[in-house]
Amino acid sequence: MRSAKESGKFPYGMSTICYFEVDKHGNISQVPHGNKSERLIALEAYQRAIDGTTTLYAVWPGNWRSDLFIIDDLDAFAKALGLI
Repeated sequence: MRSAKESGKFPYGMSTICYFEVDKHGNISQVPHGNKSERLIALEAYQRAIDGTTTLYAVWPGNWRSDLFIIDDLDAFAKALGLI
């Protein structure tokens, strides 16, 4: 797993990025981020991550492999998706 913050170039707004959140019990849910109603779901996930009740992750698909990232710059995530 890689750090989105340390990558220095994580494409938060890219449409092919798959975001998901994991809660303290290991429950996983996808975080949609395309249209306006999906961004409301992403905002709720962002707020839970800020509160520390969940952790956000993303898969960045490439040509030959897909990499898993922890979303450790929540402000950059929120700004790129138009949540704040």
